[in-house]
Amino acid sequence: MNRSIALAVLLIGCTATAPTPVQAPTAATDPVAIPAGTPAPWPPIAALPVTGLRTQTRPLPLDITSLRGLRGAAISRDGSHVAYVVRVPSFDPKAKPTPDDTKGGWKVEQQLYVIDRAGGTPVQLTFGDDPVNSPRFSPDGKTLAFIRKHGAKPALHVIALAGGEPRIVAVGDYEVQRYDWTPDGKSFVFTAARPPSDDDKAAQWRRGGAHTYDREWKQTHLFVVPLAGGEPRHVNRGSETVVDYAWSPDGKRIALVLAASADPVVAGAFQRLVVVDAADGETVQEIDQGRGQTPFIIGRAAWSPDGRRLAYTLTARGGLSEYDELRVQAIGASGASAERVDLAAGLDLELGGFAWAGDSRSVIAAVTARTATKLVRLPIDGHGAREIPIGKRVLGGIDADRTGRYLIAGASTFDRPTSPAVIDTERGTVTTLVELNPEVARWTIARTEIVSWKARDGATLEGILTVTRDPTAGSPPPLVVIPHGGPDASSLEGFDAWAQLFAARGYSVFEPNYRGSTGYGRAFYEANRGRFGEIEQIDIESGVDALIASGKADAHRLFFAGWSWGGYISTWMLGHTSRYRAFMIGAGVVDTIVQYATSDINHAAAADWEYKGRPWSTDTFERSNPARSLGHAKSPVLIFHGENDTRVPFANSQILYRALVDKGVPVTFWTFPREPHGPQEPAHVEHLFEVWTSFFDAELAKPSG
Repeated sequence: MNRSIALAVLLIGCTATAPTPVQAPTAATDPVAIPAGTPAPWPPIAALPVTGLRTQTRPLPLDITSLRGLRGAAISRDGSHVAYVVRVPSFDPKAKPTPDDTKGGWKVEQQLYVIDRAGGTPVQLTFGDDPVNSPRFSPDGKTLAFIRKHGAKPALHVIALAGGEPRIVAVGDYEVQRYDWTPDGKSFVFTAARPPSDDDKAAQWRRGGAHTYDREWKQTHLFVVPLAGGEPRHVNRGSETVVDYAWSPDGKRIALVLAASADPVVAGAFQRLVVVDAADGETVQEIDQGRGQTPFIIGRAAWSPDGRRLAYTLTARGGLSEYDELRVQAIGASGASAERVDLAAGLDLELGGFAWAGDSRSVIAAVTARTATKLVRLPIDGHGAREIPIGKRVLGGIDADRTGRYLIAGASTFDRPTSPAVIDTERGTVTTLVELNPEVARWTIARTEIVSWKARDGATLEGILTVTRDPTAGSPPPLVVIPHGGPDASSLEGFDAWAQLFAARGYSVFEPNYRGSTGYGRAFYEANRGRFGEIEQIDIESGVDALIASGKADAHRLFFAGWSWGGYISTWMLGHTSRYRAFMIGAGVVDTIVQYATSDINHAAAADWEYKGRPWSTDTFERSNPARSLGHAKSPVLIFHGENDTRVPFANSQILYRALVDKGVPVTFWTFPREPHGPQEPAHVEHLFEVWTSFFDAELAKPSG
């Protein structure tokens, strides 16, 4: 067994909590035939009694909505300070309605803080109503940059670490997207689309704003502007769009991730990596690119501290989000050499963020291994790969100091929401700098366990079970099944607000990692291609059966809920079984062909991967379409959807609602104005939780049978 394979066994073979085997029953779970008959009319939500098991146990919907969220963190190059952004929703119980108010008594602030890496009291650097995003330290660590709106556009700001008033860096009419400091700290590099010319504006005016659908994507380019502000200098050449970039430590070269078009599907799935001269952008050195129609997606590129190598994560064997290669390419003075190695070869893991060690001899990578995050040190010579212990945590958004010893990341556990934490990669310690939500310690936090079972076709599966601390005396607790979205995702052992909300009310919550989930290896990830609906039902239903057989769930008190692809699974299950008392379906994919035609990204290459073709050339869309089975729906349904959703367009829920009304199935449909794929405004979030919990509680209170 070589070292790569040994490391794969180490990471894949263990989780933060040992799985609890759950014996699955031998009988298969088949779709239930729906008897004829029309249900009684469904009363409005407001008329339903709130009869939860423990409705006054915290967390309550207000508690969950009030959680403070980490919105970005960075560590200074010398490792002395950490900057982070916190989103703080707050409710004013004394607020009164006004004609133009849409906030429902809520206010949201999103401000920038700085704290010593060793700990202490954080200092708030920004104030005001507009949210702050994307903090970046200057190379000397004395100044912080961030993005905040000025007028109607995002603007680049700088502020001294010692405090004072932020200053706007003038960039003309450009709208800054991604940005960073140049290596010398004298300028900023940023991506932006070219502003429309006067002629462009006049032409649009003459045609009354008419535009060609799906043909007017604006290419993104790379620009440099002095710290003092001024007219930005255009760096890259050609017509390709700049997806991402990395500036070499010596300031002479820039690695660019390019795509032929700014179309989200093309830009997101067909990329190439080049190195250009930072001075003129004309000397292009080809580093890597895909072949044919297989997606080639680069997660991130970063130069080694000595400037001799370029590391980048990618998915190059198909798929849309399973980054399972970490290539390191040697870069000489005259361009890329033949020396290239995949540090993740043989690991069969999903790669997240990574950072170079200060000596340029190894890369520290975050990986998703089943239900947890692991940190792995990967030497570039391929020898001595080892895991860095971080305990039972889920990490996100890694940034590193120049030595690679100290990492800053958002870290969460099952009983603590995400907070900024420093990882000492030499000592293997994780230190939470500040608890963003200390009040959670006073809540009724339910424990989690990893359960495993076998599907009826023999596949070994696992999921996360959040076990209520207040089950009904003498019987197993009611169960809420909440599959993850994606489908290229997985349920992890971090803090889960939905699960804790229902566990506090007396429900246990089951989050299965069905085939197609990430973090379980390439074969597991690929297993649901062309089998949507069928594969999720086999995996999830066998898991529910196993929980019932082991006494962990009550067969007569089952509920189902999901958002996005979890909403797809919920809709599929609604039409294929009547075992669940009620469903919550949020922004779900209801009609696969409507989704293909109207979504911002779920077409073309995405469909080739997920459905093995397109609606006009394969029958997998029709076979996987939940809409065709809605005639069998029986259980009451609660629907939520944002009216401005472009990822899973609003029409999906309209189809679901109309089908259920036509069939006489009890259904209530709440729509959220202004909202995208998930509700952002606190008034909407709290309303969702209040209505959802009351709905399930009311159904639970009804006699079974």
